[in-house]
Amino acid sequence: MAHRIAVIGGDGIGPEVTTEALKVMRAAGVALDTTDFDLGGARYLRDGEILSEGTLNQLRAFDAILLGAVGTPEVPPGVIERGLLLKMRFELDLYINQRPFAGIAPGHTKPHDFIVIRENTEGPYVGEGGVLRRGTANEVATQGSVNTRMGVERCVRYAFELASKRERDRKSTRLNSSHVKRSRMPSSA
Repeated sequence: MAHRIAVIGGDGIGPEVTTEALKVMRAAGVALDTTDFDLGGARYLRDGEILSEGTLNQLRAFDAILLGAVGTPEVPPGVIERGLLLKMRFELDLYINQRPFAGIAPGHTKPHDFIVIRENTEGPYVGEGGVLRRGTANEVATQGSVNTRMGVERCVRYAFELASKRERDRKSTRLNSSHVKRSRMPSSA
């Protein structure tokens, strides 16, 4: 049975990257049934569409979304990021950011093979913060980070389950910068 994939090529090199990614998946023997969605900065400039509720509901029916690159210099910062990327993350609960790495780091000879797992819908993504006294000499900006027990737990669980399935180096390492934060997770967490 073919995997149903929504493809958002987006802008710039995005369409080229998604085309090549699909070629690789098909060459690996993965059966795909793809549907292209015209979303991104160019679409926004053309007709104001970022991500309608109708399109969002269509995306819910797919097994996965393959996203290229989105955004153009003509669109103000934050418009596409909040209106497309974050909206998809929150509405579709796309809570895992999984980034594999295999290769040799600059200056090293030993190959590395690891996967970085990052929570994708909490932390700084919730948008807590703002600007006080905008446009004055006393202007100040704040950015908060909201992390729930549920959000952290499901991300950690995902990482451990992924590590247990690897053929080698079934290890999981937690990294954070809580040592410099006043309000932080206990060291035993």
